[in-house]
Amino acid sequence: MTSHGLKKILSGLALVALLAAGAPAFADDTLDRGVGSEWSSLDPQVNFDAAAAWILADAYEGLVNFDSKGALIPGAAESWDMSEDGKTYTFHLRDGLKWSNGDALVAQDFVNGILRTLNPETASEKGYYFYSTIQITGASALANGETADTATLGVTAPDARTVVVQMETPAPHMLQLMGSFQLAPLHGPSFAANGTATFIDPALVVSNGAYVIKEVVPQSHVLLERNPTYWDAANVKIPFVKYHVTEDVGTELKRYQAGEIDITYDVPLAQMDSLMTDLPGQLLTFPSTYLIYYSFNLSLPPFDNIDLRRALSLAIDRDVLEGKIVKGGAIPTFSYASGFDPAYSGPQIAEAAMTQPEREALAQELYAKAGFGPDNPLKLSIASTVAEINTKRANGIALMWKKVLGVQTEVNAQERKAWLDLFYTDDWGVFADNLVGDFAGPETFLSYMRPSAEPGYDWVKPEYDAAMDVAAQIPDLAGRYLALAAAEKILLEDYIFAPIAIEPYRHLVKPNVKGFEPSVAGYHNSQFMTLD
Repeated sequence: MTSHGLKKILSGLALVALLAAGAPAFADDTLDRGVGSEWSSLDPQVNFDAAAAWILADAYEGLVNFDSKGALIPGAAESWDMSEDGKTYTFHLRDGLKWSNGDALVAQDFVNGILRTLNPETASEKGYYFYSTIQITGASALANGETADTATLGVTAPDARTVVVQMETPAPHMLQLMGSFQLAPLHGPSFAANGTATFIDPALVVSNGAYVIKEVVPQSHVLLERNPTYWDAANVKIPFVKYHVTEDVGTELKRYQAGEIDITYDVPLAQMDSLMTDLPGQLLTFPSTYLIYYSFNLSLPPFDNIDLRRALSLAIDRDVLEGKIVKGGAIPTFSYASGFDPAYSGPQIAEAAMTQPEREALAQELYAKAGFGPDNPLKLSIASTVAEINTKRANGIALMWKKVLGVQTEVNAQERKAWLDLFYTDDWGVFADNLVGDFAGPETFLSYMRPSAEPGYDWVKPEYDAAMDVAAQIPDLAGRYLALAAAEKILLEDYIFAPIAIEPYRHLVKPNVKGFEPSVAGYHNSQFMTLD
């Protein structure tokens, strides 16, 4: 294990025993975590990458927090009240909150965090949280540049310890969006003085979470140190946390076995069975809100042809893909927002009830109808990341498209940051897409796809926005879910993507790491862990 603090040297015999058991060779004061590809951004108002969010969740705290199992708990706000109509939430901050530089943290800092997220100049991918996933008064107009008057936003700080959020519609899931990923506060003086450098340069970073950023080495690691000004610093047990870039899962496994990594980002799929035997109790797999789907570029012919999009979706044998090719434990799906909350019975694509041979026969008919065939094969590229599981899935789908339709497919595998940047260029045909829901309910997924939220899919569908608006007005969860299912049906009928599977989480965790628990939304704050 690489260290930041002092090491305790073990005897030769004890060292051999520890290595044989897969435990770390040394006990130290640093928790070493794999983060996969390099973080896309360390800017809390901009980052939309779930893995980078682990780093930011350690460095920043929202109005609420999430415990080791992902359950919602008080964060910077010690309590909150909801109005009778469910449209107004009043958050009461803890007394004496401080930023890492010792400045007092006040309610307006949270208001400023939302304002910066909504500011078009920030170019944040998360603004839709505040006008789509929940509908805060005035948020849409600010985000769309219809007004620059910040006083129109329904988020206010009537005093230093009170944040009031006024919404246009009730939102039963509202509290799930008040955490650090969605609502980190903004230290105004630092941002005014240093701009975005205040989120990157450790000498300039001012944060309010359990840890502070001490070192950033691109393509290597981010080092965090326990924040002495954090309100609950006395209960943060691990002094240092180091997030390592571990893009190659095979190399990450070797580093884990060598004691350099305590928690892996993923595991080599081909070795899962042997790891369960060789490292008993250390391989953790559990359900997630991690949806895999393949998006089609609607602005790029021929993907503007729905017959072609249907053909490509139906030619994928999801059971074979996930069960025999990828073999990572993912659950095949024909839905988008179903499979996460048992209370939600959403629709599937229309052909889900067919057998796979029937789907493939229809796919061939639709492919020919779209103008393609043996004499005119479709040529396309799949934009994927270089991660093992993603390239394996992309190559599997490419083979299926070749076998069933004769499509000539190239897999364009890139590092995660480049892959994310590519999405917004529109310079792709098929995108190996994914979304990690902020909670298990359908609204976290369906709100992202609203055309008015502008997620980047070039999809114009007023009927879908209208159906989502209907659902947003219903406070009763059962009635709301029925309305959301009607909206999802509209979404699926346009085949703007091919739903593929729900990916589980897979991690190796050292026996001496305590407090890393299954969390369906992937909340794993280091502040709740210990190193024995």
